[in-house]
Order: sequence, then structure tokens, then C-alpha cells
Amino acid sequence: MPATPLLAAAVIACTAPQVHDGDTLRCGPDRIRLYGVDAPEVKRGRTPAEPFAYQARDLLVGLTRGRVGCRVVAHDRYGRHVARCWSDATPDINAALIRSGLTTEYRRYSKGAYAKAQDEARLARRGVWAPGAPPRPSR
Repeated sequence: MPATPLLAAAVIACTAPQVHDGDTLRCGPDRIRLYGVDAPEVKRGRTPAEPFAYQARDLLVGLTRGRVGCRVVAHDRYGRHVARCWSDATPDINAALIRSGLTTEYRRYSKGAYAKAQDEARLARRGVWAPGAPPRPSR
């Protein structure tokens, strides 16, 4: 969904946001889905967690311990802000997660914006790209 000019200028900032999973956080009342990041799903009800789900979530917690800022690029079908974020720990939280290999690029939406970060993780055989790592469900 294309962002309107006013929406594209929106910045959300907070300190130590709540982290839901490896690609979703909450800054106060604002729910934020990280643009271009596809994290494994954590356990929901009787559905077990996907491999690396909790490691991805823990990495996001570590990357968002200090001040966090997010530039909104769109809204998703659940009403969440979709954003590119930065923090005291890294200038690009989205790329850092993908570079770790614990998440992958959600190319359906990012159109290759994080291809370099994903290639780096794949070539270094990190996370989901490691030999013997369980396959991720295709999305």
C-alpha cells in the first residue's frame, strides 16, 4: 500500500519498546511491523514456534534497548505502522536483523531493499542459512 506524503514523514520514537516477536514491536500505543523483515513465528496457541523465532525476538530486544526511532512507510492490513527503524545500537534495525540470518527479507514488500544484507547472511551461513538449519516455510 503506497504511503501518502504526510504518512511518509511520520516518525515514531520511544525508549526500550516492547518486542512482540522478531519483526514486531510496540512504542507506547503504536504497533510497528518492521518493513521488509520476515521473522519466524513464535508459538501461538497450539502452533509451535518456528526455528529461530525466539533468537530473532531476543536479537530485536537487544537492538532496541535504548532510544528507537521508526520512519513509517505504510500501514498493514492489521492497522500496524510498517516502518524502517534505527536505535542507539544500529542505524538500521531492519538490515541488522536480516544480516544476522535469524530473519529473512520479505521481498514481496521490500522489492530487494535488503538484498545485500540477506546475501551477507547467506554467504556467511548465519542462522537460517547455516548448514543443517531447518528450512523456513515459504511465504
